[in-house]
Amino acid sequence: MGLESIGISEIANKNVKVIDQEQNIFDTSKVMMDNNIGSVVVVDNNESKNPVGIITERDIVRIVSTFSLADLEVPVRKLMSSPLITLSHNASVLDAMKLMYEQKIRRVIILGGNSLVGIVTEHDIFKFLMGNRELITTVMSEDFPIPQKEVYYDFSRFWFSNSFYK
Repeated sequence: MGLESIGISEIANKNVKVIDQEQNIFDTSKVMMDNNIGSVVVVDNNESKNPVGIITERDIVRIVSTFSLADLEVPVRKLMSSPLITLSHNASVLDAMKLMYEQKIRRVIILGGNSLVGIVTEHDIFKFLMGNRELITTVMSEDFPIPQKEVYYDFSRFWFSNSFYK
């Protein structure tokens, strides 16, 4: 069993928090704070819930540091990261890892057709790998499609930022 045979849907968080594109950054921050999450998917409206962008903690820091207070009331559609980088719910964990590495992102939106079905973060992937340690040798092999230096860095960051020592 390798990472290419494990579906991304198996580890995707299906309880994705969303916000309407007409809401503001304060609304977005509240959703993130209330749910202890690092990102919110922006949808076109609350009825169809088609994903159109994403706002992350990093985006909020950038927004707060460069805008005036009046600008913080603008709709998030003007502030969100877009277009979304997505994967099909039929993709593998390996597909997600390669996409995250290539696009230099930490989250991937998972779609079933055009519908939002989940989100996967690099944290989710490393947590999965730590729970399935036999797969770590696959990731650490020389023929793995992500450079070893990047894999070691990401594993180290994950390991030391989590509660393994707490």
